[in-house]
Amino acid sequence: MTKQINIIIAGVTCSGKTTISHKIVSKIKNVAILHQDDFYYTDYKNHLDRLPELDYYLFDKINAYDMDKMMVSINSQSANILVLEGILLLEDSRILKLADLIFFMVLDKNTCWERRKARTYLPPEPNGYFDKYAWPEYEKHLSMVKKKNLNIIFLNGSDSIDLNLSIVVNHINQKLLNIK
Repeated sequence: MTKQINIIIAGVTCSGKTTISHKIVSKIKNVAILHQDDFYYTDYKNHLDRLPELDYYLFDKINAYDMDKMMVSINSQSANILVLEGILLLEDSRILKLADLIFFMVLDKNTCWERRKARTYLPPEPNGYFDKYAWPEYEKHLSMVKKKNLNIIFLNGSDSIDLNLSIVVNHINQKLLNIK
């Protein structure tokens, strides 16, 4: 195969994006994965919006990520299939230009919160951050995504990982058949 296939798995936090990305590797050969979370600025005090009322920073905006560094990493990949996973990938026009398949994970607020509060964040997430910032930012992002009129396959994060994985793998396999 000469053309790399670029798969985007975006969407709300705690919806199964990372789990699905890792499971693709067991179903399809020659896959590389890049996680947007690996490209958070480590010096966030100089890059992220500060939230004085919470003494915290807004991690749920595209400026929290070093997307230039992510693009360098994307361009260095040689796998036949590259899976890009993250909450805000669709806000970078360069990522959109690369996308051969786009999946977007949605989830209701209560389920998202139940999953999210079971996680540990560094720095620790203060009370109120999810309701005041993380969830509203997701809603804005989802609205923006819907307005872009992209060819997106929406997946429900409340469905089983196996169901969503089978949908993703089926679409990838169909894409592989179409390029042969």
